[in-house]
Amino acid sequence: MPSLTPRVSLVVPVYNASAYVRQCLDSLTQQTYPHVEIICINDGSTDDSLHILMEYIHDPRVQVLDQTNRGCAFSRTRGLGMATGEYIMFIDSDDWLDLDAIRILVEHAERERADAVMGTYVREYKGRSLPKKIFDADFLSFDADETKRHVHRRLFGLVGEELAHPENVDALNSNCFTLYHRDLVKHLTFGAGPYGTFNDLYFQIEALENCHRFVYIDYPVYHYRKTDAGSMSSAYKRDLVSSRMQFFHILMRYIEKHHLGEEYMRALYNRIALSMIGIGLNELAAPKSLFAQADSLKQVLRQDEYKQAYSQMELQHFDVKWRTFFQLCKHERTVPLVLMLHGVDYLRKRV
Repeated sequence: MPSLTPRVSLVVPVYNASAYVRQCLDSLTQQTYPHVEIICINDGSTDDSLHILMEYIHDPRVQVLDQTNRGCAFSRTRGLGMATGEYIMFIDSDDWLDLDAIRILVEHAERERADAVMGTYVREYKGRSLPKKIFDADFLSFDADETKRHVHRRLFGLVGEELAHPENVDALNSNCFTLYHRDLVKHLTFGAGPYGTFNDLYFQIEALENCHRFVYIDYPVYHYRKTDAGSMSSAYKRDLVSSRMQFFHILMRYIEKHHLGEEYMRALYNRIALSMIGIGLNELAAPKSLFAQADSLKQVLRQDEYKQAYSQMELQHFDVKWRTFFQLCKHERTVPLVLMLHGVDYLRKRV
């Protein structure tokens, strides 16, 4: 029988978050569901983060571990190893939880005997909040086969009518708005490979592949602190294309090793095609002329993986602007593609 009051372990890596960590910890210690342990890993912060964390150790539910800087992935894995709760959740130290989040997630987990319960999240910009709906439903409860078809496969990419919303390609990637049963994740690690910014995604893939009951609720459990798009760092990432390609090949091998099938591979190729949005926006930050930027994008589009991706992409699912964008990609018309990317960048900064 499930416990009436199962403990929930909340793992919080902290690095130079002194401006925000109080709001994060207040949201955890003030949860309406009190049966939590809060595991804070201070990852070699050089600001006042550790001092602030120590203000909370009078609460017996709060643990603080201080370590030299090892990175978020190492810190999460260490916190996961320390966790004793029946359920586990990860929180970033500059974000915060809705005060009812744990109560609502646990109630659904216990009622449905779920391995994972996913809520929604709110993107918190200065002066405005933008909720993010992940599925077009208020509540979903999937068995193992349905989880594979509707959730796990979507981690690899979008297919069919899902492509109408290319902005959702990474909507499931984060680990921070999902409550996991310990049996689903205790054996896993973060950063056990060259995954770069896709650490969260790879962990999610490994966790949900073996999920027998997945529940989704349209309730905003998590609040992401976001920098206004207009002030985002515009630093050019020189190795972005190579790192993306490396990860795409990791996913290809994962599909083959686990015999996940044709739909998974089609989804991944759609992810590759959609990645030109981010790659193109990154190229705008390069200290090059428009024509040099266009030439760089053409070299990307001439890679076999991108040719394959656009040859199979079902463009009819997109609206006019995105259909035009991906037609330009498909036919390597990169000068108008760069001009269109400037328009995308302008609109992105006005969100």
